[in-house]
Amino acid sequence: MSTAVDAYHLLNKAIYHYQNENYEMAITLLDEAILLNPEIPEIHYWRGKVATLDLNQESLDVAITLFSEAIRIKPDYAESFFERGKVYLQKGEFEEAKSDLQTTVKLNPNIKEAYSLLAQIELIEGNDDKAMEYLSKVSGKEGDDRYYYSLGKIFYNAGKYQQAIEQFNRTIEKNKYFVEAYVYKAHSLAKLGLYEDAIDNLKKAVILVPEEISYFLDIARYYFQLGKKKAKEGDNIKAAEYFVKGLQIDYNLKLEPEYVKVMEDAVINLFDKGDYKRGLELLDQLELLVKELEYTDLKKEVENIKKEVMKKLPLKQKITKFIMDIYTK
Repeated sequence: MSTAVDAYHLLNKAIYHYQNENYEMAITLLDEAILLNPEIPEIHYWRGKVATLDLNQESLDVAITLFSEAIRIKPDYAESFFERGKVYLQKGEFEEAKSDLQTTVKLNPNIKEAYSLLAQIELIEGNDDKAMEYLSKVSGKEGDDRYYYSLGKIFYNAGKYQQAIEQFNRTIEKNKYFVEAYVYKAHSLAKLGLYEDAIDNLKKAVILVPEEISYFLDIARYYFQLGKKKAKEGDNIKAAEYFVKGLQIDYNLKLEPEYVKVMEDAVINLFDKGDYKRGLELLDQLELLVKELEYTDLKKEVENIKKEVMKKLPLKQKITKFIMDIYTK
């Protein structure tokens, strides 16, 4: 069997493993294939695609070298120009990205994402008319939901979040079941610090696709951001309640010690106000949080706070709390 046949056999196996997210095996097979026959452009292309999965600078540079080698062997390799253009865009090298993406669409006008990325670059550079010209090449016609959604994503990727929100609103007006429009609108709102509105939009996405875990995780994350925002504003009670809401959705979220102290202050404030019910609920969450995060130094601090606030608790509630602690420990 010739080395070329062997190399293509390894390439096909590597593609299979890549598509099944077994990237380490794909790398091994592609490296073997390159050693067998370094003049097959597709091998360098796929090895480059694997390299782009690791977004550190060194891996991106390796990917560019691999795509360049594929292009050297096959000068009309549109897909390699496209992938190299995407890497240049990730690196912030817009001129190189633009050149590769323009070559991509000349060689293969059917690679529609290249037009979207070109539009994104033009928006970043302030060339809105040129961006719209590229957008017109993307699937979908002006006036339909897909068109507005595509435009919204381009604005989002270009960091123009208010314009992105406007387009996602148009998408939703055309199609109230367009889940991704709610999701990207939520992320756009979050970029502007409008976390409550972001959460509301993610909740709408959850109603439409309740099995998508990532929406819940994003809601939890934005509750944390809301909590940090309220803490900076000096509203410790509201901040603590948002932290709890986030943790109730995703207890893997890590709350920094400075915000644990915000929750401590909130407990004390609630007891000082005589709001024992909320104070006790928050105290329970605080004890659990400190235990889960293994904040040993804060554990003693929370125990001292518990002793102090329990002195303020009316007898009936003190007994109830004592009994609850027995059954929950």
